[in-house]
Amino acid sequence: MGNVIELSCENVLSAAESLLAKRRLDAALRRFQEAEEMGASLDDCAAGRWQIHMLRGDFAAAWEESRRIREGGKHDPNCLWRGEDVRGKRVMVRCLHGLGDAVQFFRYAPQLEVMAESVVWEVPPELLQLAPYFRGVERAVTWGGEGETAKEWDVQIESMELPCMFKTRLTDLPISTDYLWLPRKLADAVHAGMGAASMPRIGLVWAAGEWNQSRSVPPELLSQLLETNGCEFWNMQGGPAQHFTAPDKLRDTKLCHSGILALASVIEQFDLVITVDTLAAHLAGALGVEAWVMLQYAADWRWMMGRDDSPWYPSFRLFRQPSPGNWAAVVHAVQYALQEWLESEAEGEAA
Repeated sequence: MGNVIELSCENVLSAAESLLAKRRLDAALRRFQEAEEMGASLDDCAAGRWQIHMLRGDFAAAWEESRRIREGGKHDPNCLWRGEDVRGKRVMVRCLHGLGDAVQFFRYAPQLEVMAESVVWEVPPELLQLAPYFRGVERAVTWGGEGETAKEWDVQIESMELPCMFKTRLTDLPISTDYLWLPRKLADAVHAGMGAASMPRIGLVWAAGEWNQSRSVPPELLSQLLETNGCEFWNMQGGPAQHFTAPDKLRDTKLCHSGILALASVIEQFDLVITVDTLAAHLAGALGVEAWVMLQYAADWRWMMGRDDSPWYPSFRLFRQPSPGNWAAVVHAVQYALQEWLESEAEGEAA
């Protein structure tokens, strides 16, 4: 009998996850609740409901699911945050998820610095050079380095838990733009290296990380977009995809591929960034650079549902697949919007 119940729980949980992927949120919510009542993992069910609440912008309900996960789990010997007040404590913020996630949640640094006695940000090695240029970041270390071997903290918190810790609401997202400030000397050097611009410059990223290739746009779909007149397209793509054969109009700068600080400095030079859901998007948002983000149908929770803007990043415009896998429609919409954007830019200069 126990095996039958376990199998039933797994089936209901699997159905809930499938409904969530299809963005049938009401039905998915009911299935996650049913699965938990039948004995499925609290962590799995609460995590599914958390995504649903975040997609809807109901942050308070999501933080309640986070609380249930914390209180239902085992004690963590590494002293990870359990919901306690961190005022007056030495805090270690650990950036254990993606690079884009870390960039998004650096926005909480000023609030945390005011609250805690001290704060250390432990970041992936790729971000160590960039981290000090986020507002409020006084000290950053990386894996196995200073700050981890010596226990100079009272509590650790994963950076993606910061919105929950501050009980953030959709209407009070902190420092939603311009919270990344780059050294002027570097910006001037990048500007000089790219040369003078005679028309608007547009940075382009079409491939996300290999761990989720469904976020990437097939490069052949971009050929028509790259024929748009009145602007310069610049290749911001890292990794093997940077060798994509494209019209001569797609310009390149090696600075984009020489580290994240350099990449951010290049992004700051663009009038517009057109990108998939990846690190470049978050860097543009943190810098306050105008960016258009091309999203898959089942887009990540942070982009919510049915919106063409983002409360996390006011400089963003979102372009969503109307159906799973339909990148052609997204690129067509971007191309049409770009024509309008260029006309508006030209009118602004004429005025």
